[in-house]
Amino acid sequence: MMILLVHDVGADALSADLPKPVIDYRSVVKSADLATYSRAALSYRTWSIENDPYRPLYHFTGVESWINDPNGPIYHDGKYHLFYQFDPQVPDGKGGWTRRASCWGHAVSDDLVHWIDWPVALWPDTQFDRGGVYSGNTFIHEGKIHGLYTGNVSGRSGPRYGMLAGTDDGGVTWKKKMVMDHSQRPNNDSPVHHDGYVWKDGSQWLQLVGGSTGGSHAQGAAWLWRSPDLERWTLERNIAPSIKLGKFWELPYLVPLDGRNPYWIGRYDTKTMEFTPETPMRAVDTGDYYSFNPNMVDDKGPNGSMRRIMHGWAKIGRPPAVDGVPYWESAHSIPRLISIKDDRLWQEPIPELQRLRHDPAQVAKQDLPAGAPVQLPSVRGDALELLASFDRKSAKRCGLIVRADGQGKGTMVWADAGDKFGIGGRSHTHFLKAGEPVELRVFVDRGVLEVYCNGVAVTHKCFAPADRIEVFAFSEGGEATLTALEAWRMKSMWE
Repeated sequence: MMILLVHDVGADALSADLPKPVIDYRSVVKSADLATYSRAALSYRTWSIENDPYRPLYHFTGVESWINDPNGPIYHDGKYHLFYQFDPQVPDGKGGWTRRASCWGHAVSDDLVHWIDWPVALWPDTQFDRGGVYSGNTFIHEGKIHGLYTGNVSGRSGPRYGMLAGTDDGGVTWKKKMVMDHSQRPNNDSPVHHDGYVWKDGSQWLQLVGGSTGGSHAQGAAWLWRSPDLERWTLERNIAPSIKLGKFWELPYLVPLDGRNPYWIGRYDTKTMEFTPETPMRAVDTGDYYSFNPNMVDDKGPNGSMRRIMHGWAKIGRPPAVDGVPYWESAHSIPRLISIKDDRLWQEPIPELQRLRHDPAQVAKQDLPAGAPVQLPSVRGDALELLASFDRKSAKRCGLIVRADGQGKGTMVWADAGDKFGIGGRSHTHFLKAGEPVELRVFVDRGVLEVYCNGVAVTHKCFAPADRIEVFAFSEGGEATLTALEAWRMKSMWE
């Protein structure tokens, strides 16, 4: 099958007496020396986790400052590479620091869990990307990692270009070339390059680029381009003219998953170059989440089979300020294995994450009376994995309360009597049938809360005070039973 996924669419005042890990990192932020950059970044991360109660332990964040889209995550020669939108703090030449226009940050892992910061991969340093190195993706060509990204010149309404980048040293340093000119854009309302996704079909390279059909009746479009050599690109067509959603699409992906495509599920005809949906539109994650990237494929499935891994932007925003800790904002979701099951996108957290588990605890079967949350004293913390099963019985809803105080005031993760689960006051479909048992897999990670239920994943911000570390089970409107609960505290991915 295949899968079509789309989106429709301030620096702090800084003193000279910054903590040493911050000063040390910023002094080498432009360095291309791998050892120097990685050492300084790790020191900063370790210091930040110790001093900032909102900083996640096992969800990826930038070293500091703003991050957003995961760009071109790729598995190559036994290593996982994560590129991401990053606005680092850099010297301003006047003794202070300022945020630079968007770059591509870079981190590398041997196991998808523990990461090493590599030097910033792509800076906005040419006439075609001086306004920012925007979204794109990576691929392998002639045994080496390459990328195609959007070069921005002067804000969202200014000219954009398709930029080809390549590396000869495994991803530490890069060379760039403009290969798609602003004058080639499909229409005046659609840039020549916007969030491109690249793959090879025989001897030809193909690229899917977000945009619009333009004009007074504009519709979102996924523009297909073709090239024999990655440098000469010819526009073919909008592959999804039958889908009417918004006036502009971002981040279109046409991804093979057993022959069909979400999110819509449907069929793609390589001869007519048209995608035909067979199911209604569904959301990948209806929480604080945006900009998913399903580019990464590895061979770590059962018996060496291929796995498709999706990274996403956990759009949790900016945490409350902490004295002495510089600004950071946003995170990435847990990498997710994606497949098609029950005719829908099925998402699961990578099993490698279990390497961070420690201090396991179990809670035996327990009846939950209506209206009185039950504290689980053996389970507490601000960085946890919880696996809880419920018999909903007569309850209108039941579940867990995490990041709670001693009276049970915290964030509720619940399933109702029908087909939905929720986080706080927001509900999300989980495709269960009324009366069926419910299993909630909950990842608590300081400022991030990520929940999985029946193949559905939802991300939620959770900026709770540091002393809220209790966990409760509850039932409302009737009785329920907590049939089993397993819990683990989670280590830092930077240890």
